Amino acid sequence: MTNADTYHFADFTRDNYRRLVKLAKEHYVDRTYDDYVDGERFVIWRHDVDFSPQAAVKMARIEAEEGIRATYFLLLHSQFYNALERDVTECFRTITSLGHDIGLHFDPTYYSLVEEADIEGPLQLEKTMIETILAREVRTFCFHMTTPFAVRCAQSFYAGLQNANSEFFRHDVGYCSDSNGYWRFRRLEDVLREAGDFCLQVLTHPEMWQDTVMSPRERVMRCISGRADMSRCWYDTILAENGRKNIDWE
Repeated sequence: MTNADTYHFADFTRDNYRRLVKLAKEHYVDRTYDDYVDGERFVIWRHDVDFSPQAAVKMARIEAEEGIRATYFLLLHSQFYNALERDVTECFRTITSLGHDIGLHFDPTYYSLVEEADIEGPLQLEKTMIETILAREVRTFCFHMTTPFAVRCAQSFYAGLQNANSEFFRHDVGYCSDSNGYWRFRRLEDVLREAGDFCLQVLTHPEMWQDTVMSPRERVMRCISGRADMSRCWYDTILAENGRKNIDWE
């Protein structure tokens, strides 16, 4: 058996994502972190935007076309994008214009946090930054990577933000994740068909869903190449527009 079979490479296309969204609607009501109802069979669609805001926009359009609302978590310390870049800011504004929510994807390692009480200040800071950039209220956060510190932070709210990794979501809500481009615990297709979870939180990373079948590494390399191509194009264009010489060996 190849890796493509073992890790279900064919699952991670945008066409298949649309199909899975439709399948979920057969068993669950789609909700967000601030409108779910206890006792209701709901699914919350959570998207951690680690690499590609552009891929996030494509996923957001699919969801809007299918009539569902999701939450996209913006990472201020991404190695792959800068929230202050015009194009990136516009991506997140497009996502909100499609009816989706923006949350904070919080990296505690940036601050070397040790004590749970120390989280309030950095969370408030990053919340304010995103709200200022997007002119949009932020009501939810989730942790970037499951560190021992993040696991200890199990309260429902910090700094006025709902914690998507709280005790409630860890133990009372089913969970399915595509972290690193494969189904780490359970395959979403199986979870949705069995519908054994009374309620469900589905975590995806939009860059891991492409138009064609790729390996997880190929999907990440596509993001890296796309980022490099965009920077190269910007440099060439800005010189041309301003009448500057773009000098190479020849």
